[in-house]
Amino acid sequence: MSDNLPTIPEDYAAALMSGIAESKASTIVAGGGKDLLRMLKSGEWVFGQSNEEVQPGSRWVANVMSFAHGWCCWVEGGPGQKNELRGEIMVSMAKSKPPCPAPVDGTPYKEQRVFDLKCLDGADAGTEVTHKVGSIGGMRATLDLLDKVRGRLATNPRYSCPVLTLGNDHYDHTKWGRIYTPVFEVVGWADINGNLEGAAAKPLPQAAPAAEPQTKPVRQRKPPVAPMPDAAGVPWDEPAVPAEPVPTAQTHVGQRRRPAAR
Repeated sequence: MSDNLPTIPEDYAAALMSGIAESKASTIVAGGGKDLLRMLKSGEWVFGQSNEEVQPGSRWVANVMSFAHGWCCWVEGGPGQKNELRGEIMVSMAKSKPPCPAPVDGTPYKEQRVFDLKCLDGADAGTEVTHKVGSIGGMRATLDLLDKVRGRLATNPRYSCPVLTLGNDHYDHTKWGRIYTPVFEVVGWADINGNLEGAAAKPLPQAAPAAEPQTKPVRQRKPPVAPMPDAAGVPWDEPAVPAEPVPTAQTHVGQRRRPAAR
C-alpha cells in the first residue's frame, strides 16, 4: 500500500489521545449545519427533521477530528411548548474541556459530546450527520467508543476513524418502562478520508440530490443492508445484491409493521 495515503498528524493524534483521556476522567455518568442523528424512545435511529430512518445494517464512519466535548443547557418550555436550547459551548477533544458555564435562569448546564459520521453503504451512502450526546446511556456508549479510538490512535493512527453499525440495548425502568440506550458496534477502521483499512483507497460515495420538500414528509421502512462478506479484500463499496421478494402472506414474520396512515 502506498506511503502517500493521508494520515492524521502525529501532534494532533497525541493531543487527541490526551483529550479523550481527560474527557473521560472528567465526565459525570458542534454541529456544522449537518442533519442530527438521534435515537428515538422506541430505539430506532433516525436523522434529519423528518426523522429519516437509518437503514438497518448500514455502516457509518466517525470522523475522529470532529470529536468535541463541552456543555449544553436546555430549558424546559411551558405547557404545549418545546424545550429550548439556551446555551452550548463545545471545543475539540484535542483541547481541554471548557469550564462549566453558569446556569441559565436556574437551569444548570449538562455535559455533552459531539461527533460527525458519514454513511458508507446502503440507501444512505454519502449522507453526513452530527450526533450529539447528553443522556446517561448515550454518554456511556460514547465513552466506550472513545476508549477504543484512544487505543487505536496509539497503535495505528492512520486508520483511527471507527466504522460503526448503530444498534440499541434496553433496560426496564420501574417508573418509565422500557428505556432504550445506544450501542456503537465497531466493525472496522478507516482513514480520515473514509478509506477502509485493508481495502483499496476509494472516495466515499456522494449523497443523492435532496428531493423536493413535502408538506408532510412520510417515513418509509428501509430494508436491511446486505451482510458484509466474510472474505478479506472485498471492496467496501461493492453493490449489494437485492434480496428475493418475500410473499405478501409472509411479510409479518420477523418484521415490525408500521401502522397505516390515517
